[in-house]
Amino acid sequence: MCVIPRSVIESWDIDLRTFEMEVAVSKRLTPHSVKRFQFTERQPGDTESVEPGFEQFLKDATLSRDITEEEIDFLKRLKFSGRRPSPLYYYRELQSLRDPLHFPAANQPAANQPGAI
Repeated sequence: MCVIPRSVIESWDIDLRTFEMEVAVSKRLTPHSVKRFQFTERQPGDTESVEPGFEQFLKDATLSRDITEEEIDFLKRLKFSGRRPSPLYYYRELQSLRDPLHFPAANQPAANQPGAI
């Protein structure tokens, strides 16, 4: 059993209905102080496999040179039924994620809102 000093965890919360738990770690230890853990239902035989095209995308520096961990996590969670995307698909998906027309900054109005340029 591991004993964690009280100063490491600032707070924690658990939802007994879903078993989702959120833990706030001391900000002195890490810049990412809140961690969330949850259980998810999976069907028998489900595995956490990585798409071959995604692995190839990550290995190709011309496609994934400056990708962030957040972007990797997003692309890794994409699921496909039957069809297998190519490395170029993931590159194009990454460009869509980064396109300010798709995800305007909080201080910029969206293109389809009144007053937008």
